[in-house]
Amino acid sequence: MVNLQNDLAYLPAWYARSIDFVLLQAELPLKFKKYLSKNLRPIAQGFTENNLNRSLEEVHLWGISPQSINYFEKLGDKYHLEFKLPKWKDELRQLSSRETAKECLTDLCSRISAISPDIIPYFYTTLNEIESLVQEKQYQFLAKAPYSSSGRGLLWLPIGELTQTERQILQGILNKQKIVSIEKVLNKKLDFAMEFILEDNNIRFEGYSLFETNNKGAYLGNYIGSQRNLVEKLNSFIDYTLLEEVKRQLSKIIQEKFGKFYSGCIGVDMMIYQENEEYKLHPCVEINVRDNMGLLALRFSENYLETGAEGTFFTDFSSIEGEQEVRHIEMKKKYPVLFSDGRIKSGYLSLCPVNETTKYRAYVLINNS
Repeated sequence: MVNLQNDLAYLPAWYARSIDFVLLQAELPLKFKKYLSKNLRPIAQGFTENNLNRSLEEVHLWGISPQSINYFEKLGDKYHLEFKLPKWKDELRQLSSRETAKECLTDLCSRISAISPDIIPYFYTTLNEIESLVQEKQYQFLAKAPYSSSGRGLLWLPIGELTQTERQILQGILNKQKIVSIEKVLNKKLDFAMEFILEDNNIRFEGYSLFETNNKGAYLGNYIGSQRNLVEKLNSFIDYTLLEEVKRQLSKIIQEKFGKFYSGCIGVDMMIYQENEEYKLHPCVEINVRDNMGLLALRFSENYLETGAEGTFFTDFSSIEGEQEVRHIEMKKKYPVLFSDGRIKSGYLSLCPVNETTKYRAYVLINNS
C-alpha cells in the first residue's frame, strides 16, 4: 500500500483543477514537470509537506476516512495552519457497504419495471445457509464481502457443492464482517458507471465511465474518449430512455441516502448482461463513495484529450524492481506520443513519474483514427 501511495500520488492532478495542488511524499522530478508544462494544458502542481504554507484553504481527499482526516489534522497542528477539512461521520461506513448498494438497487427495481428484481443480492450470516443455497440451486453464485470494492472480496462459488477452500474463505468473511452477500452470476457483457457529485446536499450527474475488469473482477482500466462515443457504446446494448430514467431515479435515491452525510464524488458501478438473448441492465452493482478512476478518466478525456481521439487508461503492477522502468522506456519507443494544442493526440503517456524503484504505473494509451 505504501508503494501504491507513493508511485501514484500524483494521479489526482489529472482530475483536479489546474489551480489546485496535490500533496506528495517527494518532489516531482524536474524533467517530468517540464515535460508536462511544455506539452499539455495547465495541470495541478505537486507539493510536499515542506512547501506547506498559510495559503492552504481546503483539503480534498480521494476518500474520506478517520486515518486520512487525522493525518491532515496533525499537519495543521504541526504547521499552525487552518483549513477546511472533511469531517468523519460514522454513517459513512454503512453507506459504503454492499448493504447500502442493495438498498439502492431494491429501490430502483421498485421504481423502474425494466430492472429485474432477480439481480438483487441476499445477505447470509451463517455458512450453513450459504451451503444449503448452493446445494439447492443449480446455477453459479458470486459471494462478496460487504466491505470491499474494485474487485476485492469476491469469490465465485462452484455449482452444487462448496469445497473446503470456499468454506474457509466464507467463514473468514463471516468472522470478520458478520455477513456475506450472495448473488446469481450474470452473463456480463460490459462494465460501466455513472459518476455523480454531491455538494451541500445538491447532486449533479458528471458523466459516464466505461471500465474493464479481469475474470476475477479486478479493475484493469478505463475507456478514454468523448461522452458521445461512450453513450453510443452503451446505447448499442441498452435503450437511451432506460439509462436516462435510471440516472433520474438514482439521483433522487443518492441525494436522499447520502446528502446529509457526504459531499464529494459518488460512482455507481453498473453492468450490461445478457439473459435469454436479451441485453439487460444491472444499475447498481457497487457504490464507490469516493473519488475514483472513472472520474479521473472522465476529467482526463475532457481536459487533456484531443477531440476525436480515444484510448484506455491503465494501471499496472510489478514486484520486480526496475521492471516498470523498462516497460516505460519500451512503450515510449513503441507508441511515441503526439500532442496538439496542449492535448494528447496519440501514443503513450505516463501520468506519474517512473523510475527504477517504481512498482505501480498509471498511463494512457491513445489511438487517433
